Amino acid sequence: MTTTNGWACATCGTTHGGLAMVFGPPAPSPWISATDAERAAGELNADTCILHAADGTTHRFVRGHIEIPVHDSPDGPFCWSVWVSLSEENMLKQAEHWDDPDRAGLEPMFAWLSTHLPYEPATAPLPARLHTREPGLTPWIELDPDLDHPLAHEYRHGITMHRVAELNQLLLHG
Repeated sequence: MTTTNGWACATCGTTHGGLAMVFGPPAPSPWISATDAERAAGELNADTCILHAADGTTHRFVRGHIEIPVHDSPDGPFCWSVWVSLSEENMLKQAEHWDDPDRAGLEPMFAWLSTHLPYEPATAPLPARLHTREPGLTPWIELDPDLDHPLAHEYRHGITMHRVAELNQLLLHG
């Protein structure tokens, strides 16, 4: 939500000045569209999600950041805080190394973007790779370098503060 003096953080409730540089939903898109029964059988926290679908399949998700360079800002990248789905094997690897100080050394893991972002065509599912970082740091998401999609173009080539302002307007003012 925006105010006349900035925007109100959905996490901490504090009003911040300037433009928001991180956006993302609190859950993966399949969780948001799941039935109440499926969500009751699953688990969601700030970093991981397990969803047991009615068809008997289990979906595993991890939250990470797609970092987009902002050419004319000293404040760092613009980040999409997104969810990606992982295989059972890779989710177990994440769990085994969750508190491991050396987890940043894990090989990147294939994933599918599982968050709908305001792009056409749709962003979910897009192929990606999850890169872990040290405990306490959000993993980063690498988009496929050959992907022909507007999100991938921004990821590879960066954006300007004008584009950040457009995204703020779209997402905070609807």
